[in-house]
This record gives sequence, C-alpha cells and structure tokens, in this order.
Amino acid sequence: FLLPSLLLQVIFDPACYYGHHEAEFGMSWCANFNAEFYSAYHDIIPKEPGFEERRQLYLLYHYLNHYNLFGGGYYNQSFSILKELLKK
Repeated sequence: FLLPSLLLQVIFDPACYYGHHEAEFGMSWCANFNAEFYSAYHDIIPKEPGFEERRQLYLLYHYLNHYNLFGGGYYNQSFSILKELLKK
C-alpha cells in the first residue's frame, strides 16, 4: 500500500516466516516444481544428511493442517507419511 506522507510503497506479508530453508518444501506439493527446479535449488543449497526425513515431516505438517481445515483426502496422505516415518 502507499503511505501518502512518506511517498513510500510498502509490501506487507501477513505470513512471513523465518526458519530453516528446508521448511519451504512442506508446501512444495502445491507448486508442482519439476526435477529441474530441485536440481538447480540443490546446486545452490546442497542437501544435508537427513533431508528426505525432514522433508517428509514438513510435508506432514501441512497435510495435517489441511486435513484439520478441509478434511477429506488429506487424511490418507498424512497417514501414509506417518507410516513411512514410523518404519525408520
């Protein structure tokens, strides 16, 4: 929005986040990123040990949140991730 007295444009993000960069992958299922994207990303920020397990936890968080909000198929996705994580 514009602050007339300062003639300054400002962007307000009500969902800003400061945390580990891998948390971004929790919502990646919404973005449909392709293999080329992930390859370029990991060229800049290499995967650290345990990345796949942490990625599953970040996904699980958002699937459980969506199940809480919307119900339906998010249960099966959440349950599937939980089963895989408990095998380890």
